[in-house]
Amino acid sequence: MPIKELTSYLFLGEEDFLKEAELARLKSKFLENSTRDLNYNVFYAKEKDFKLKEMLDILNTSPFMSPKRFVILKDADSLADNDKESVLFYLKNPRDSSIFAIDSKSTKIREGFILEASKLAKLVRAARLTDAEINIWISKQVRMAGKKISADAVNMIKENLPNDLHVLSSGIGNLILYAGKRPDITKQDVEKVIYVAPLKTSFDLLDAIEKKDVKLALNIFTSIQKYKKRETELLLGLLSWQFRMLLRVKELLRIRSKFEIQKELNLYNTKFDQMARYAIRFKRQEIIKLLAEILKADSDIKTGEVPSRFALERLILKMCS
Repeated sequence: MPIKELTSYLFLGEEDFLKEAELARLKSKFLENSTRDLNYNVFYAKEKDFKLKEMLDILNTSPFMSPKRFVILKDADSLADNDKESVLFYLKNPRDSSIFAIDSKSTKIREGFILEASKLAKLVRAARLTDAEINIWISKQVRMAGKKISADAVNMIKENLPNDLHVLSSGIGNLILYAGKRPDITKQDVEKVIYVAPLKTSFDLLDAIEKKDVKLALNIFTSIQKYKKRETELLLGLLSWQFRMLLRVKELLRIRSKFEIQKELNLYNTKFDQMARYAIRFKRQEIIKLLAEILKADSDIKTGEVPSRFALERLILKMCS
């Protein structure tokens, strides 16, 4: 008797860039262009208006003029316990005509919902790249643009940008654009293009926020707006990454060595030293509160309630209050 093919996917890990690439591939594979929008839905479990019943009803509805429909559940870790049970029940009895993708930030399969879901769905891992993997990835992106990049340039990129492929991709794109017709990207190019990138500036922001210097923080933001307009939208993501990393570093400093923390979080020496310094200066509850403010600003921007510039300015004011 042939084994029934699974129609559900479980995406695990923190590297959203890799997840989005694989989701785009699956969407293209299963959905036809002419009816794609009619058979594609994305739900966010952490949003206040999330309704599990609505998602399950769609999953159990026949696709419209298409062999498949595609449903994505983001932020699956935020599901209530009862909702997790309902999702597992669906995974045990999935609709053949529905492709269901569950997205989780979990990096390991332990007990509970993630463990049970992993038994019922195809597992797709999207972990942060290791140090060596980042070298290969950066070189590949540059090579695809018909250029070469020196080892010193790669190392400088890694020292000035976080281990986040969205941010790295944007930085590399700017470098390729800056190089123009030149075949090589050098360390000097990185110094000119990446040196004033948002992460570098956001460490200045961290310092201003920690000192509650609202005037300095707003001046830094204005500088980004003026000279790095394309990068402004990355600032929120970078701040989120920094404060999440701060929280993890702060918690791990009590139980792990520097080497162990660097290995687990894929932080290089310079970045770890910066993070460790700020982790000591910020209190745990303060970091959690600031993360909540970042999440609210992100929601305001995505829903269109507040223009991005005003949302970011308001965020900075709250973080400095």
